[in-house]
Amino acid sequence: MTMAADTSANVKINLIDVWLTHKPCRPRKILILENFMWVTETCSGLTTSIGGMNDTKKLKYFVLTGDPGVGKTTIIKRICECLQGKGVKTSGIYTEEVRTNGIREGFDVISLNGVKGRLARDQRLLSTPAKYKVGKYGVLIQEFENIALPTLQKDEDCKLCLVIDEIGKMEFYSIPFKNRIKEIFTNNSNNFVIATIPIRNSDPLIELIRHHNEAKVWVVTRGNRNIIYEDIVKEIFCNILSN
Repeated sequence: MTMAADTSANVKINLIDVWLTHKPCRPRKILILENFMWVTETCSGLTTSIGGMNDTKKLKYFVLTGDPGVGKTTIIKRICECLQGKGVKTSGIYTEEVRTNGIREGFDVISLNGVKGRLARDQRLLSTPAKYKVGKYGVLIQEFENIALPTLQKDEDCKLCLVIDEIGKMEFYSIPFKNRIKEIFTNNSNNFVIATIPIRNSDPLIELIRHHNEAKVWVVTRGNRNIIYEDIVKEIFCNILSN
């Protein structure tokens, strides 16, 4: 079903336009134009933009979500290489699994300039058990903060792109980190942000990020992870260069 509407700036849109097609890799688009949601699903993934219907609105937050191990960090690293190659200043962190003989022992946090520290380790490998844990992993808060916090300091450069992989349960055991995330995702923040969040509902702050009116969210899957990168980079450049 397709319904035409006058979309000029002076006309209040009160319409639901649904266009569905079953052809492979053709868009399935659901536009709810009266309040609040724009959802577009293509062969490169599901994207949502929530909080207003002006499709030319400026975005500051570019958020990836998806199941653990699906490839979010790999995409983040590719995006950073592209931005840096185009002269865009970046600062932030990403996380990586630590494995020995194929067995996962924990996670490291790594700054974009290569400084590495431990985020979490299997409690059995720690000489002193960590105070906080997620599953079998003890979270090493101080080591995480030593790497993460300096990369997320306030910067007046409005074209600086902060990279935060990931914003999740382990990381939120650090109160200073959580407070900094609150600051970054306020309307007063000057910087662009590329971040990853869990796919499942969780901390209220993570849900605020997921539904922020200046954010766009991509759901990464095994089926789209090799092609979704170009869409994300295009969106980022459109907003950074127009700022």
